[in-house]
Amino acid sequence: MTTIDKTTETTTTRVRWRDPATWGGILALGGGLFHTVVAATMRQDVWARIFDEGFFNTVTLDPSPDRLPMAEAFWLSPGSFGVPLLLLGAFVVRSTRRGERVPGWLGSGVVAWAVLLGLLGGFDGGTIALLLIGALFLAGAWFKKEPSRPRS
Repeated sequence: MTTIDKTTETTTTRVRWRDPATWGGILALGGGLFHTVVAATMRQDVWARIFDEGFFNTVTLDPSPDRLPMAEAFWLSPGSFGVPLLLLGAFVVRSTRRGERVPGWLGSGVVAWAVLLGLLGGFDGGTIALLLIGALFLAGAWFKKEPSRPRS
């Protein structure tokens, strides 16, 4: 059995921008950042109340009616999908910059998640953006497909 050592090298800028997964990662970064920041700024008054009352243990999973705005503010900004989407985008951009291939299952998972969200809540701009991100990840997996190696 042969061992193949593959060192990752930073790809040239021209090659990296041709990779659809890079664009999907940038879109995920921007979408996650946008969702988190906009959702938080839309509820500034609630966040001010959270900080006034003490930041720790302010949000519960089973809020009373007077605590519902705080729970909503939490689940729409730091508790939402925005932060994981931002982290996923950063990981993909870093991986493509290093010349690594984004796995196809990652794109398939994002597409399945977007379809589930769309079926449950309707296909709005955010859901379409998630579909596009997943499709770009899948296209990147196909674009960077490595030649098959003989099995030992």
